[in-house]
Amino acid sequence: MSSGLRNYQFTMNKIIAVLPLLAFLASSVHATPPKPSQPAVAIKNGTIRGLHSDVWGQDYFLGIPYAQSATGNNRFALAKPIASKWSGELVAQAYGDRCLGLDHPFPGLPESEDCLNLNVIRPIGYSNTKLPVLVWIHGGGFTSSGSSNPPYNMTFMVDQSVKSGNPIIAVSFNYRLTAWGMLASQVMTNAGITNIGIKDQRLALHWVQENIAAFGGDPKKVTIAGDSAGGVSVGIHTLAYGGRDDKLFRAAIMDSGPALYIGKYGNITTLETMYTALVEAVGCTSAADSLVCLRQVPTDAMWSAIKAVNAVFPTQWQYHIDGDIIRERSSVSLKRGRFVKVPILVGSTSDEGTYGLKIDINTTEELVGFMKFATTSTLSDEAVKAILKAYPDDPVVGIPGGSPERFPPPYGLQYKRLAAIATDYFLVAGRRLTARAWAERGATAYSWRFNTIPAGVPRELGSTHVADQAFVFANFLGVGYDTNYYDVEPASRKANYIKTGLLMSRAIMSFVHDLTPNNHGMKGYPKWPKYDDNEPKNFVFEGNTTSYVEPDNFRKAGINIFIHRAQEFLH
Repeated sequence: MSSGLRNYQFTMNKIIAVLPLLAFLASSVHATPPKPSQPAVAIKNGTIRGLHSDVWGQDYFLGIPYAQSATGNNRFALAKPIASKWSGELVAQAYGDRCLGLDHPFPGLPESEDCLNLNVIRPIGYSNTKLPVLVWIHGGGFTSSGSSNPPYNMTFMVDQSVKSGNPIIAVSFNYRLTAWGMLASQVMTNAGITNIGIKDQRLALHWVQENIAAFGGDPKKVTIAGDSAGGVSVGIHTLAYGGRDDKLFRAAIMDSGPALYIGKYGNITTLETMYTALVEAVGCTSAADSLVCLRQVPTDAMWSAIKAVNAVFPTQWQYHIDGDIIRERSSVSLKRGRFVKVPILVGSTSDEGTYGLKIDINTTEELVGFMKFATTSTLSDEAVKAILKAYPDDPVVGIPGGSPERFPPPYGLQYKRLAAIATDYFLVAGRRLTARAWAERGATAYSWRFNTIPAGVPRELGSTHVADQAFVFANFLGVGYDTNYYDVEPASRKANYIKTGLLMSRAIMSFVHDLTPNNHGMKGYPKWPKYDDNEPKNFVFEGNTTSYVEPDNFRKAGINIFIHRAQEFLH
């Protein structure tokens, strides 16, 4: 396996969707913030003391534990709710540690095993109203990222909700990553311990149901949302337990991570091999109970061993079909209607598959070899021929669209062709199938395509994976980015970018508040139609001209291959 192919697989499975909040009133935003007051709320576990900002008109409650510490005997175990009161007040005025992860963005932020915490941001002035709630699940390929990462500041999102007349409360949380959250084996299955990280998320959603009213939120009006692996996670929760509705949310938003997973499930045989390798690496082979032994290994030694195993099995720490929370392939669940039929927003960018695609592939033969590797499946000759026919060797119809037709090295001659295939395979087919499945069952779905290239993103990448996040979160200040995504020229183009960010963020706030994206209050834009399988349409967020509605039929022949052959591609 070439290093280029290995790196691409790692990149596409990792797909970092750095999320939510800026450190409270960071100096990059306000050099001399006012001294905050300290709002308090009372829940069953005790009183929580937060921070207040007059500048933003918001209260912040940060780093609240939603489960017992995931250390000691709680390592490699399902998260346990906190069933007792804490002593005194809980001071929730700083973000909690992120969960340990591989190649974390913003490496200076604290991380540890004791990471099951969440954040609540609420606007002031609504004490007599129960506000709708947005719960954001961060991405990062289930291997990295965390709710304290600065680029996706939910402060800005809450601010836009108020300004658009659709006030909400925002919640974000951490969940266990890599082996800490995805370790699997027969030993663990026998103990009922499967898909730990996904079940961390589920417990956080239960916490919201039990406690958000104390913060002024309405537990009956919760929308779960996420991007990349966070979007995939949202999809999992709509399909969880065979589509059982536990009343944890009334709506869902999947951004660049639809209910049809972008890649393979964790292979249980490989996961068992990785478990054995980890047991051997930390000297637990001869233990009477390997799981008990793993829990006794010091954190640093365990983390080193996990990294060593990951070096041999890159990107393999993934969720898997366990017969419990994940009962079957998502393509089967969607086909059979086994999902919670709440209203959804589901979207993708125009050039999803360009992310990390610096691969020197110049011939059709090399392209076929890559496809068989990247799809982690045994493609039939018939499927290969169909794909090659649907995606011809013509850069004019490849992506990113427009000039130049060919990019210089390290982009190979087949780059645009490959990018189109990767975009549709990994994300666009799943986005289309998810919207279609909802519409076919009479459930409400709205679909979008983001078609804007942010400042600082190379032309070769186009509107690549997670290119829309600063727009979703109305991050006009560019917090957390080397280049502010809105800093384009000329000034008229920048103004259009800002309008696009306002529209996108406010449409999402409208959906959280009213279950429709059309109450955003901005004039001059077409109505965003519900997805109709007979006449499917996307709302296109276009920063260069103006946003519009399009038929969702581009690259229909190629995308239909991935939809109709979902089982062959291990979805």
